[in-house]
Parts: sequence; C-alpha cells; structure tokens
Amino acid sequence: MLLSLVKASTDDRGDRRLAREAEWLRELAAEPTLEGQLPRVLEEGWRDGHRYLVLSLAQAARQETRAFTTDHARFLATLGKARFRALDFEASGCCRWLHREIESLRGRVSEETAGQLQGAYHDCESALLYWTGPYVLSQGDFAPWNIRTLGAQLFVYEWGQAHAEASPLDDVLHYLMVQRALRRRAPGVRFLRTAMRRAHAFAVQAYPEWTWRARVIGALTLVYLLGAVLHHARGSGSCAGSAYWRLLESRADWMPE
Repeated sequence: MLLSLVKASTDDRGDRRLAREAEWLRELAAEPTLEGQLPRVLEEGWRDGHRYLVLSLAQAARQETRAFTTDHARFLATLGKARFRALDFEASGCCRWLHREIESLRGRVSEETAGQLQGAYHDCESALLYWTGPYVLSQGDFAPWNIRTLGAQLFVYEWGQAHAEASPLDDVLHYLMVQRALRRRAPGVRFLRTAMRRAHAFAVQAYPEWTWRARVIGALTLVYLLGAVLHHARGSGSCAGSAYWRLLESRADWMPE
C-alpha cells in the first residue's frame, strides 16, 4: 500500500512554498543517485483558491536521529553534486541573495543593525575574495525532524526552502546549530567552533579537490549565520536578539584571521 501525505496551503506565502517544493521534487526525481530518498509528487492542484500537494512517503523509514552521521554526510555530498557550480563568492546566488535581503531592510531596521549586517557581509566578501569553490543545492531545512533513516540511506522531507548556489556548508551547519538554537541553552562560540570543525571535515571529504583553509570555513560559517538572521528578519521584521545574531556580532571571537 502506497503511503502519502497531503499538504495544503492557506495563504500566498504557502502557495509559493508548495510550488517551489513541487518544482524541486520533480526536477530531482530525474537524479538516479537520489532515487528512493525523496518524496515523489503524486498529485498537485488548487483547492479553495490555494495550492495543495500529494506526496509519497517512505514505507520502511525508521525514527529520526539527532546525530550527524556518515549517512547524512553522504546524502548531502550526493545532493551537492546534483546541482553544482564552481564560482567566486561574488558571482554566487547566495551572495546576491544576501546583498538583496540586506538592501531590502534599509529603513526598516536601525542604523546600528544595518551597519552590523553590512559589516558581516563585507567580512564574507573579504575572506572569500580569492577563493573559488563549489556552490550547491541546499535542502534549506536539513534538520532531524525532516529526515528518516532507510537502512544506510536517508529519506528527506520538506523541500519548500530548497535553493541552488548555496554554500556547501549551509545544510551541515543548520543540522548541527538548529537543534541547539531551539533549546533553552543557545549555541555559543564554543559550540559554534565544534560545528565548524564538523563542517570542515565534511567539506574535505565531500569536495577534496578544493582548498578548505580555516579562513574559508570561517567565512562560509558567517555566510550561514547571516543568512539565518536575514531569514528570521523576513518573517519577524527583526534581526537582533537571536542566538545567531549574537554570534554574528561576536564574530571577532571565532572567525580565523
């Protein structure tokens, strides 16, 4: 018996998210290396003025795991190679998105906050100025609650935030950081450094042909934090106050020289 999930939107934002999810799932269905690890689009359409999706589910999937395992690393490496571009940072989609989101906040946040955002963006540009590297497809919400295990494979749900030309460290850092960020004990500098070491090990294994200096890892970690802050601001209208914002402010304490 085929298991399925019905997802229905109630507003315009949800419509766009379901449309993006369906588009990526249809596109990735043609990737043989990802076969059986993603939902399939069984049906889609409109009901009561909003979009709905019917997606397949994995029948033999077991419970989620909180650890970042070799299976998680293998899945992200495979996903990254499915939509891969070697680019300078300033030519990448993630750079353009960061710049656009920061500009959109001008006049809506304090001058101090705007200056902090622009300063973090400048630090990303400076640290990655002479580095060309892989920019990849990101799942967008790679977290334990969106993943189930299928033997040595993963089955990954929720593709509404997927996007191309992302930093290759985004999904790894998100998996590690978001679990801590949602607890009462927010991630600090020490925890971030541990996450950076794990992301560094992933990058070396998944993309061995590239140079992964400490400065590059630090800059791509800042790219992730800045993106997380801007996503939060898009939904709430505020940047400051979150654990990620505090790490962004204290970047002199953890970013390699």
